[in-house]
Amino acid sequence: MEIRVRFKDIDTGKRRCRMCGYIYDPEKGDQLRNISPGIPFEDLPDNWRCPVCKYQKWQFSIVLKEPLLEIEKELYL
Repeated sequence: MEIRVRFKDIDTGKRRCRMCGYIYDPEKGDQLRNISPGIPFEDLPDNWRCPVCKYQKWQFSIVLKEPLLEIEKELYL
């Protein structure tokens, strides 16, 4: 029997400002700049900036869920 363990990173769709820690959540949008809920971070205008510290969009990082553990078992007869 062979057992393989893999970890999968799951993208939450949220993005974190590297400067101040603000998290853009697409489910909430950005009320300050009239960004409606449901707009993915990638679809924000290129000139969009962090509403807290004005950091540029390209300097945000992806927020991941805790890794999902997958275990595969193969049984050789």
